[in-house]
Amino acid sequence: MGEMLKKWLPRFDMGARRRLITAVGALGLLLIFLSSFIPADTAKEKPQSEPHETESVSDDNHRKDLERELGEIISAIDGAGNVRVFITMDSTAEDVYAIDRTESESKSGSGEQTSSAHAEENEYVIIRSKDGSEQTVLKKQRMPEIRGVLIVCDGGGSSVVKEKITAAAAGALGITQSKVVVTK
Repeated sequence: MGEMLKKWLPRFDMGARRRLITAVGALGLLLIFLSSFIPADTAKEKPQSEPHETESVSDDNHRKDLERELGEIISAIDGAGNVRVFITMDSTAEDVYAIDRTESESKSGSGEQTSSAHAEENEYVIIRSKDGSEQTVLKKQRMPEIRGVLIVCDGGGSSVVKEKITAAAAGALGITQSKVVVTK
């Protein structure tokens, strides 16, 4: 395979090499995105002690909102032109429920032979409404981490515009610039 690369690489000029590297990077991001559609092992059922499902922000809606807002921001950058944004997420949103923690400690025995026991019990906080229904208390929701961002825009061929867009996307999303790919 190394001989094949040595044979093909000299045929490309520097600009073609850069386009090839950019295309391979974009393809890699696309493959990462497509891997998020492969279903996880869902054969395990949740234990009955877990709280009931509550309405939360849809992961897909969250991603689409981020893409739309980031696209609007980037299109305002001088030279960006027409912009399309694609974001891949690392996992799904995680709900954190309120827990009532009870601790107890007991000592038994006499004289020199005493023993102590420590017990801790956790239960989800449940609110009962007037109609008798019960619902767990959602404390907070952790949104999924961003795995990568692909930005396709008219100005993606310019290194100056590409640098501005990369820095803007990384800053807006709170991620490293290495997770952002900008191309034309």
